[in-house]
Amino acid sequence: MKIAIPTADGKLCAHFGHCESFTFAEIDEITKEIKTIEERIPEEGISCQSAAWIAEQGAQIVLAGGMGGRPLQMFANCGVNVITGCSEENIEIVLKAFLDQNLAKISTSIQVSAVLNFSSRFFIL
Repeated sequence: MKIAIPTADGKLCAHFGHCESFTFAEIDEITKEIKTIEERIPEEGISCQSAAWIAEQGAQIVLAGGMGGRPLQMFANCGVNVITGCSEENIEIVLKAFLDQNLAKISTSIQVSAVLNFSSRFFIL
């Protein structure tokens, strides 16, 4: 599974449209280990149009702070699940909290745009 996180200064960016780049993490769904982490910037720059680019990069999930209705709808149209309300933490901390099903412990108000089901087990946030 591939996760995308809007990033600024090595941390999750509080607002999707204000990030400097996107961090992509490849996760082993069975072991829940992080296989790779890399930062990328779309050639056309960052905007709500980045949703299609993120989907093209293979991301199935976006972990974000805040996000407006338009990018949320664009992600839904691309089949990408979005979790908003994540705190501005170091990328590795956010990923670990997600993988340990503890996002609510480091976030204020988690909102899930779709039911997440990996390896036939539901993630409980």
